[in-house]
Amino acid sequence: MNEAWAGWQRDHAAALAALQEAQRAYHRTVVGAAGLADTGVSPQADSLKAVDAARVRLDAVRARKPE
Repeated sequence: MNEAWAGWQRDHAAALAALQEAQRAYHRTVVGAAGLADTGVSPQADSLKAVDAARVRLDAVRARKPE
């Protein structure tokens, strides 16, 4: 296994873990907000932005996959 492949695997694993954590945080936010009065503040939107950012990072890592 060459260093480029090993480095890509490390980056991919880290990006995937970050996406999964962002998704879990988003789900916790959605469940936690259920039944609360609408305050005009949207923690779900912030959590969803974090999910989207993590997804973009993972896509960027996947695009660099060595052949």
